[in-house]
This record gives sequence, C-alpha cells and structure tokens, in this order.
Amino acid sequence: MTLLADAGFDVSDWANYNGDHPASNPKYCYNWSFEQPGEKFAVCLWFLGLKKKGDDIYHALIPRNRGARRADPGSANWNKRSDEMQDRIRRAYEQQLPIRVIVVDGKQRNPTDVKPVASKVSARLLDPEPWAVKEYNLATGEWLLIRGAKPFAPAVETGDVELSFFEGKSRWRFILHRKREAELRRAKIAEATAAGKLRCEVPNCGFDFEARYGALETGYAQVHHKIPLKSAPPQGGTILLKDLAIVCANCHAMIHRGGECRPLAGLISS
Repeated sequence: MTLLADAGFDVSDWANYNGDHPASNPKYCYNWSFEQPGEKFAVCLWFLGLKKKGDDIYHALIPRNRGARRADPGSANWNKRSDEMQDRIRRAYEQQLPIRVIVVDGKQRNPTDVKPVASKVSARLLDPEPWAVKEYNLATGEWLLIRGAKPFAPAVETGDVELSFFEGKSRWRFILHRKREAELRRAKIAEATAAGKLRCEVPNCGFDFEARYGALETGYAQVHHKIPLKSAPPQGGTILLKDLAIVCANCHAMIHRGGECRPLAGLISS
C-alpha cells in the first residue's frame, strides 16, 4: 500500500476495512496488479523474471494455456489475479499508459507442483523508473515490458485496409514480434476517419476529437476491444473491425474500471 501511494496511486479505499491495518485489506493486499483509471497501472514482477539485453531491462511473459489451468480450489484466486494482471497489461497497451513496477523477491510458488503453496515475498521495491508495454499479443496475452520506455503510440497509416485480421502467430526473440496487432488499431481509426466518424461510440457521449482539439487530434483515438481477452479461445481467432470501437479516454477507463469489460450501451445514463 505504501509503495502504491509513493507511485501516486489513490489508496484511500484500502482504509475501508475492519482489520488491524488498511495494508492488510484482503480486497487489495494480495493482488498482483493495480490501476489508477485513465492514468497508470502498477504490476508486481518477480526479480528473477527480469531480463537484461544491452542497456535494456525487460520482462516477457507467455501465459500458460487457459485450458490447462488447475481446477483445484486453491488455484482459483491465483487464476483470477492472473486474469486481472493480463487484462491490465492489455489496457495499458491499448490506452498507451505507463506502468509502475513493484519488484518482489522471495520464494515463488511452483504451479507444476501437485499441491503448490502460495509464494512468500520477503522484499518489495518500487522501481523509480516507469515501464511501458512494447509488445502485446491480443489473442494469446503474451507481452513484452520495457523499463524506461515511453508508451507505444503507433502512427495512423492510410491506404488499403483489410477487413479482418488473425491474431496469435508469433516468433520469439528479444523483441516479441506480433503479427498485425498494430494494424488493427490503425485500421479501425482509418475506417472511422474515412467515414467522418472519429467520435466516441459510447451512446450519450459522442466525444468529437476534431471539434475539441482541431488538428492536434488528427488520427488519434483509443480503440476498445468489445470482446475481452479472457473470452477468446487460447489458440487465437479472427478479429473483425466491427469487434472494435472508437472510444474516448474517459469512457475507456469507465468501461474497464475495476477490471470489468462493460458494454458500451448503458455506460452513460440518458
């Protein structure tokens, strides 16, 4: 709780707990990831999971197949925290927001054990340097986080746009190459721009980027995936442009607040 406060996160709700100390609030204290909606995210990363190549420090993850998860009751909370962390990494990538990393050390659990026991953290350290999601595979949840990098903001491309893309093919090296995921965002923005509808698609919002910011907004918007990653099959699948929506930063934050994926309809009452 103290490290999150040092990173600029609002931890006031931790005090809504009848226990001995707000920091022991079970709603938060066991989580692996946190968010300050619309501003930044925080994740706990094991020190042994950090890698170095040249001057870069990075963290790469290839999630386990969701179908191969353990089903015993003790793993339910671990699966939930893993899903939340994966969802927040994805949103940090989509919303181009920074990530604060809390480096943890200690005895990490072995999920392949017959009866795995919870990890025991002996030390925590807030990295003073922000991180950013350099690569993210929307179908598999694979990610590449880079220490000291600025959030990736792809430029809009014009020209012929395919109407659908297959996510999931990848090749492994220091930088995880992701097939066409950037094109999805660019294509959706290009489609909306060509139709003169680069506005937030949330009913009763309709934020008009150009009307508000003029030339500064050219080609910029946030793109929301209507179907959350945890609902996608582990082998990947076809994503159509109709499965995406142009949204403003405020609506995007509210859609996902608390780790949810709320429908656009009804988000703003009439």
